Amino acid sequence: MARKTDAERLQELEEKMEQIKARKQQVASRIAQKERKERTRRLIQVGAIFEKYFDIVGEDQAEKVAYGMKDAVEKHKDKLLNIDVEKSKKENKLVYEVQEERLIMPEGEKSPYEP
Repeated sequence: MARKTDAERLQELEEKMEQIKARKQQVASRIAQKERKERTRRLIQVGAIFEKYFDIVGEDQAEKVAYGMKDAVEKHKDKLLNIDVEKSKKENKLVYEVQEERLIMPEGEKSPYEP
C-alpha cells in the first residue's frame, strides 16, 4: 500500500471541508426555516387574539386600532402583563396576578411571622 502524497492529503482535506461546509449550510437552513415557522405561527396567534377581542376585520382596521393603543400599552405594559386572563374571563373584569412577597432576614435571625 503506497503512502499518499501531501498533495493527495491536501485534496482529501479540502473535499472533507466542502462536505462539512455543505452540512453546516443544511443545518443553518433548517434552523432558519424552523424560526420562520415559529414566527409565522406566533403572528397568526397574535392576530387571531387581536381580531377576537377587538372585532377587527382587515389589516387597515387592525393598524388603526394598534396605532391608537400604542402609547397606552407602552405606558402600562408591565401592569398589563400581570393580568390573570383566566380569572379575568371568569369574573368579567380585570384581575391581576398576585406577586408573592418575601421577607429577607439576615442570616441567623428568626422571622417574626414564624411561630
